[in-house]
Amino acid sequence: MINKTQTKITLLLSFILIPSLGIAKTSFEEKEPVYWSVQVENDLFGSGSDRFYTNGIQFNYVKRHTPPKWLDNIADRLPLFISTDAKAGGYSFGQKIFTPEDTQEAALITTDRPYAGWLYTTASIASLIKDTPKYREINALEFTVGIVGPSSLAGTVQNEYHQLIGVETAKGWDNQLKDELGLNVTYVRKHENFRTLKNGLEYAWSPHRVLSLGNVYTYAGGGMMLRLGNNLKNDIGPPNINPGFPGSAFFSPEKGGRSWYVFAGIEGRVIAQNIFLDGNSFEDSHSVDKKNLVADLQYGISYQRNNMRVTFSNLLRTKEFYGQKDNAKFGAVNISFLID
Repeated sequence: MINKTQTKITLLLSFILIPSLGIAKTSFEEKEPVYWSVQVENDLFGSGSDRFYTNGIQFNYVKRHTPPKWLDNIADRLPLFISTDAKAGGYSFGQKIFTPEDTQEAALITTDRPYAGWLYTTASIASLIKDTPKYREINALEFTVGIVGPSSLAGTVQNEYHQLIGVETAKGWDNQLKDELGLNVTYVRKHENFRTLKNGLEYAWSPHRVLSLGNVYTYAGGGMMLRLGNNLKNDIGPPNINPGFPGSAFFSPEKGGRSWYVFAGIEGRVIAQNIFLDGNSFEDSHSVDKKNLVADLQYGISYQRNNMRVTFSNLLRTKEFYGQKDNAKFGAVNISFLID
């Protein structure tokens, strides 16, 4: 069992490591700007207890000028994606963990969401469609592959960490979803509008649309983000773990050397498929009756100085299935670095 699990993880890691090595050299002698970031999402920062979406972690690697070549070639042939010379893209690797509200019950809780884990890697490309002093338009495309089930190591990660910090372990991981390969494609279009206030302050409003297709998530959504601060065009917002608000590890230190902003946004989604609630696609497994309409409310603050950006945020997610007692609440910390 251990050998099989290690083999699956090795294959999954190869999706991120091999393509990354393939784009390490460019056709230019000059060094390209490279961005690294880590995003941690945890309900400890929100509700303060392990339930629903309990933890997520994602590492991001972005190159400013050369996205993955193979993905660039695919994006050029897709009708939705608008390709321009101003591009960025890279790879992400992450894990998500889901549990029911009562993690001390070992028996299957049929009225609460399944135990589930998701270990994945994503390749992404973004293209700047239009850029003026008061308006910017961006579209992005992501391909995600991963594993749902015991091979995601979600139960192991959660309980080993709980033992390390002296917290009760979750007792019901024997009831988790079964192993299933997950594939997803996500497209985002974002419109940013900028205005100047007094004393160097700016504000921006950014409507966006999103479409995601796959056996893990299938949904269509849209929303709006509001930001208030300075040098707002330095970035498009910090990364979030899907489903979530569009953002990127990318930021520019060129305008002023530092920037900050507070932000708040809302996104609504019409959901046709959520494997973490609907259960396995090809095998019998625990499932619940999901809600087809879900909304996120996010707010936070971001500060960037020179080659580093730090962002703190909180997110409230409306009830995702019938019988869920409370909305999900979790917080996020993102740290991004530019290496030029």
